[in-house]
Amino acid sequence: MAVRKLPTERPRPAAAGPGVKPEVYLKLYEKMLRAYFVEEQCRIFVRAGKCSFYASARGHEKVQIAMSMLLQRGKDWFFPYYREKALMVGLGMPLDQIFLGMLSRQGDTNSLGRNMSEHFSSRELRVVSPTACTGTEFLIAVGMAKAIVADGRDDIVYVSGGEGSTSEGEFFEALNKAQHDRLPVLFLIQNNGYAISVPQEQQTHSRLDEVARGFGMRSVRVDGTRFTEMYHTLRPLVEDVRRGQGPLFVEAMVVRIDSHSSSDDQTKYRDAKDMEEARRKDPLAHTELRIRELRLLSDKEIEEWRARVKTEVEEVARRVDALPYPDPSTAAADIYSPDRVVVEEGEPAHLSDKPITMVEAINHGLSEEMQRNPKIVMWGEDIQDPKGGVFGVTRGLTEKFPGRVENSPLAEATIVGTAQGMAIGGYKPVVEIQFGDYSFPGYMQMRNEIPTLRWRSASAWTCPMVVRVAVGGYIRGGPFHSQTPETLYAHTPGWYLAYPSNAADAKGLIKSACRMDDPILFFEHKGLYRQVYTKTPEPGPDYLIPFGKARTVRRGDDLTVVAWGRTVHMVQQALSQVAGEAGGEPSVEVIDLRTIVPMDIEAVLLSVSRTGKAIVAHEAPVFAGMGAEIAARIADQAFESLDAPVRRVGARDCFVPFAPNLEAAVLPGVEEIARAIKELLEY
Repeated sequence: MAVRKLPTERPRPAAAGPGVKPEVYLKLYEKMLRAYFVEEQCRIFVRAGKCSFYASARGHEKVQIAMSMLLQRGKDWFFPYYREKALMVGLGMPLDQIFLGMLSRQGDTNSLGRNMSEHFSSRELRVVSPTACTGTEFLIAVGMAKAIVADGRDDIVYVSGGEGSTSEGEFFEALNKAQHDRLPVLFLIQNNGYAISVPQEQQTHSRLDEVARGFGMRSVRVDGTRFTEMYHTLRPLVEDVRRGQGPLFVEAMVVRIDSHSSSDDQTKYRDAKDMEEARRKDPLAHTELRIRELRLLSDKEIEEWRARVKTEVEEVARRVDALPYPDPSTAAADIYSPDRVVVEEGEPAHLSDKPITMVEAINHGLSEEMQRNPKIVMWGEDIQDPKGGVFGVTRGLTEKFPGRVENSPLAEATIVGTAQGMAIGGYKPVVEIQFGDYSFPGYMQMRNEIPTLRWRSASAWTCPMVVRVAVGGYIRGGPFHSQTPETLYAHTPGWYLAYPSNAADAKGLIKSACRMDDPILFFEHKGLYRQVYTKTPEPGPDYLIPFGKARTVRRGDDLTVVAWGRTVHMVQQALSQVAGEAGGEPSVEVIDLRTIVPMDIEAVLLSVSRTGKAIVAHEAPVFAGMGAEIAARIADQAFESLDAPVRRVGARDCFVPFAPNLEAAVLPGVEEIARAIKELLEY
């Protein structure tokens, strides 16, 4: 395989700083050569159509390898972005693992071919599988650092991105949280001046190191293309991080020698002079010049090193290229844990006959699980005592479990992003989103980061965590405190989603959620927290409900009604209304799904096979709601049992108004459900 010749024109270095031991320079040079030839092989694969995404690290390689030398392999943690092959080389990732990832071939230990090329992962090296999302890695790294501090360890968390990523809001949230909590995070921004084609002056008003300094963070700007000064500047600062002196921000000024990626052509937006200036600063050319000036290697030895490394890289590349693509049957594996923590629902041993509310049930369940598992930690807006949450769900837990329940910044991405990081670090975060309507600032984390982690890393990395979300209307909350977004989140594989309707179920499900090995969304209807009709006797501490098991609220033979959350009670009220008008109880079976994911569709189909008719009632809008999915399943798998069309009852395709009469006009009501029941019974 042919490769490009290394640059022959080498710039003269600036005045040398303090010396570096010869063995350090030689180690640096060998790793840079290896990174260079890896890049060249990847170019060949791109031209051959074998690698569909390639992001050259040429111009960045020196700072990346320097970081691998300043940090401790196998001890410190790495949250890279998509332009860090040189970091992988520096950490000692085997070449076959690099090429398996770049070519998506069978045996790829990074992701089994599921993640994009350039997205490396290694348990051994503590390189956590990244996504292609810009800037989302910063908050996850902060969460990992929280776990390190909680354990009393001296690991450092490295997290990096390009200067374009610093325009993302989550970057600022991460700086704020890391500095506030004085966490051992090393932020590295590799500033090559371009976010694809957008120059930095169109992205940022201030120098990035000054932005970080504005948060009170120790911050430094270095020349990432020159080793000696960078190495001596950063070495004591990195050790300060290890000694618990808080985070460090490094802006490394690098050059982008090649186009942004294999999909980009930089000649369309960079002039020849700009690109030539970047090539003049080629880090590899400069290192070779220093090697010669210091007489560490002769010209002949340099050529021998080049040939040796080139041959080594080519042989591995050729071997990996001969491998097949991954087995298609594995494509959808590893979305959820194979371990079903709870498989059977036992009879609840009630603590007393006195009924408790849903808010009390969830509080007691959380308390029991925190007592059982010291790794459970909680945070959210206002959840700390004395307030204990805007709905009082966590009241008393701060005092009962000191240091484990705390307020978070008013920043939902911070809440869920740091939870993922701490879960990767071995903890079980149970965090709160105050209103479902405000979960969306965290949606990038909740759609692209958290639920994909197990799958994209082939189960090498997991993040078992619980996100409690207050949802629902009927409380005069208006358009921004009343949403029920279960449909949106059910469309994302990797999450389990619970939505209880009464106190006993709420306690049994929250306790199961705290023990499961997957990310859990736990929806709590605000309008049910303290309603009398949701009260039940309190189950004991051993009561657990398996996810994916519906509850039959009442038996019947003529109609099946499927519901969850508040509509379970509305259906019962509607049946009372129908019975009053008809002078007798209709034979209607009511099924409470209890969990949306996994859904107990078998219970629904079994019921419909007996009754022949079905209604799905939910609070979210009818259009594209979960009722459509259930109706489609019934039509597909129980069509021959149907004696009538499947009906859906839900909200109008509108935002929830504030005025009570307008709210009632949009959200489904008892009368509407009763009317649907009567019509289907008479069909």
